[in-house]
Amino acid sequence: MDGRENSGAGDLRPHIPGFIIAAVLTVLLTTAIVASDVLLPLWSGSSDLRVGQVAEENILSPFSLTFESALLTDMNRREAAAAVVEVFDPPDPNVSRARSQLARQVLDYIRTVRQDSLGTVAQRADDLQHITALTLGDEQSDRILNMSAETWDSIDGEIINVLERIMREPIRASSLDVVRTQLPTQVSIRFSPAESEIIVAIVEDLLRPNTFPNEEATEAARRTAVEAVVAVERTFALNEVVVRQNEQVTAVDMEALGVLGLLQTESRRLQEVGKAFFASLLVLALTSLYILRFERALLVRASFSLLLAGLFLLVLAGARLVQMNSMPAELYLFPTAALSLLYVAIASPRIALIATVNLSFLLGLVATGSLELATLTIAGGLTGLLTLRSTDRLNNFFLSGLFIALSNMLVAAVFNLGVSGASLTVLLPYSLFNGLLAAASAVAGMYLLTLFFNLPTSLKLVELSQPGQPLLRRLLREAPGTYQHSLQVANLCEQAALAIGADAEQVRIAAMYHDIGKIPNAVFFSENQQFGTGNAHDVLGDPGRSADIIISHIPDGEALAREYHLPGRFRDYISEHHGTTEVYVFWRKAVEAAGGDEGQVDSANFRYPGPRPRSRETAIMMLADSCESAVRSIGPTSRDQVTEIVMRIVEGKMNEGQLDDSGLTLKDIRTIQGTLVEMLQAVYHPRIDYQRVGGAAPAITAPPASLQARSGSQSETQPVAALTAENLAMSPVSERPRPGPLPEVPELPHHDDADRVGNVGRDQGDRTSS
Repeated sequence: MDGRENSGAGDLRPHIPGFIIAAVLTVLLTTAIVASDVLLPLWSGSSDLRVGQVAEENILSPFSLTFESALLTDMNRREAAAAVVEVFDPPDPNVSRARSQLARQVLDYIRTVRQDSLGTVAQRADDLQHITALTLGDEQSDRILNMSAETWDSIDGEIINVLERIMREPIRASSLDVVRTQLPTQVSIRFSPAESEIIVAIVEDLLRPNTFPNEEATEAARRTAVEAVVAVERTFALNEVVVRQNEQVTAVDMEALGVLGLLQTESRRLQEVGKAFFASLLVLALTSLYILRFERALLVRASFSLLLAGLFLLVLAGARLVQMNSMPAELYLFPTAALSLLYVAIASPRIALIATVNLSFLLGLVATGSLELATLTIAGGLTGLLTLRSTDRLNNFFLSGLFIALSNMLVAAVFNLGVSGASLTVLLPYSLFNGLLAAASAVAGMYLLTLFFNLPTSLKLVELSQPGQPLLRRLLREAPGTYQHSLQVANLCEQAALAIGADAEQVRIAAMYHDIGKIPNAVFFSENQQFGTGNAHDVLGDPGRSADIIISHIPDGEALAREYHLPGRFRDYISEHHGTTEVYVFWRKAVEAAGGDEGQVDSANFRYPGPRPRSRETAIMMLADSCESAVRSIGPTSRDQVTEIVMRIVEGKMNEGQLDDSGLTLKDIRTIQGTLVEMLQAVYHPRIDYQRVGGAAPAITAPPASLQARSGSQSETQPVAALTAENLAMSPVSERPRPGPLPEVPELPHHDDADRVGNVGRDQGDRTSS
């Protein structure tokens, strides 16, 4: 016994390296699933095409989608802007007036040159060539100088008339040449061709544009035209060809491939993988904080935690696969709510809650931020975990499935009522089928987990509760007293668990197996000792050896649980139902044998290996086991005595801190205590002595002398300190103040295991017997 651990603290420490490795693997797998479309481009149908490259095969749309094409919309806007005619101001009268004045000056100059009588013909012709506003030829100059005064006066007037008439009309720079070519038609027919030629030559040199572009008005017109362009939408149905085989890829094709997630560039891969990685880290951080706050027991159940993580990744991968290869309507068929139902069945609703939130977040992310898919997932999951109250009947799963179906229908109506796209006539039947499929998947999953992982599911519990189980038959045959004791504890545990909302079915079945370790040494436990056979420990005569035999029923029970393939959770009940308490009777005998010197006795040799109860259910079993053993051994004759024994046992466990890791609140403890008192009072009530003379008052067996004796200064009538409402407020046990020393409960009349050795107090109130 020297090497035996004296505390269960070491068992409460999580396996840090293992959890770090598991966390890293979980993050990497989650990242791979979420970013699978970029990590597996061939599988997801993505492409590395470039503009101008020829497609080697048809590229199909992975889902139905309608989107605004920025490229096509921009092209239409550019065309609309280019189609806008340049806006010109009205003809400028100042230009016409200035050209008329110039024409008058030119004609007056020509008149003066014609009237110069002193100059020769050559000199006058040269003077005409100096008119910079005109480009007259030599022939035209000779005609002007040689025509009569009357003819020139007519030409003079016609030039002014034609110029002013043409300049009244808008003349743009771009149309000036056209106007000049039309000048001969503007000259009166009364002039000869030679005279008309002179008029045209002078007028065309004097013509100038009189209307000019208005840039502001033109730009405003272009903006109006661009704004009037409607955005171009492109629609692709599922499996519609986006890029055809052997055709060059255009910029518009590249845009469609990018929107459909079929175009994978190196930068986009890094971005998508980064998003998935950070999302996985966020999920891991939130889950870790949640477990530390509400489910610390998972930290020391590494294999079970890995199983839960594996189930989560399996459902996430399945939903991701459906999302990548299905239309949006078909996403209503995948039973994501089955994960919540399964977690409730094998873990707890609180674990199902955080898993549902995480799953909805990740699925919303992979569906391009789809609020509809995220809402569908979280609504169905929450509905499932809130409506599945008990997993011991299969019809409860399908009842929850109907509620899930109703929830899915409401989500479909919220997001699709009056919206073009998926019809409610399709989504509503899908939603109904989804709920039933979720229930069926959860039941099938629970069966497979029971089969392959030996979990204490409701199916497994039903199997283990059968009296024909080989281990129960062996317990009944080899340790019948322990069998009866286990049945009584099972009933007490069930009622106490129901009272505080714990897992009553599991703790009831586990209680039937919690003392199977007594089978190898059944005779050393008083409930199995027959009348007149004496006490085996008296024959042994060694307190240390006796304590070792008593304590060994814990490791022996764990060994038998493994041998008979009991669920691993049952081994927790076997190892924790005594916590780290002492076998007080034999410790006391060892002290007496050492002359009363406690320092000569190593208390570790008389202490159970533990750990202390780490769940509400195992704590319930500790209290029920100790109370049933003590009450049956002492044999109280009144309700008050039962109450006193139960209260002392509960106080003793609290004194030693045995309940600190259980998660029980003081309110829970008070409820459990009341339930145990009520049940034990009903079972161990006073018996009538029917052998007495008829009509005489029934005799009540007097309480044992051991119960009447008090050590120290405690008197027989001293009341037991009751637990008040103030010190039983709703708060964790680990936060409540330790109660003070309690009066000693005397030793039991028989040597017994920790369930029967007066586990209700010690000399100093800090040791208990079980």
